Amino acid sequence: MKKKIVICDDEVSILDVLSIALADDNIEVIPTSKSKELFSLIDTNKPDLLIIDLQMPWLRGDQVVRELKSSEKHKQLPVIMVSASGKGEKAAAECGADAFLAKPFELDDLYQLVGKVI
Repeated sequence: MKKKIVICDDEVSILDVLSIALADDNIEVIPTSKSKELFSLIDTNKPDLLIIDLQMPWLRGDQVVRELKSSEKHKQLPVIMVSASGKGEKAAAECGADAFLAKPFELDDLYQLVGKVI
């Protein structure tokens, strides 16, 4: 059965690169640039992993993760937070993200984290 990964980043070029890098025969990637639509996307697709940027319009990544982790329905969803912010790792830890990856990152580091989390 294919694993599903939802990626939420407001930079379309990053969404494209991550979608291409992660999609294969065993992984379906569901990209979105709209954090305000993320909850319905998660409910509909029931992903195995969420990769989310910290700095997002509408809802910041840490706000999304806090809400997910406080919900019975979504608290088990693994989350990797990515950010170029110097405060990104602290924000990821404080909101309950399962892992953090600093931008820019090497794809090998992303693959390793994804494999570890799912």
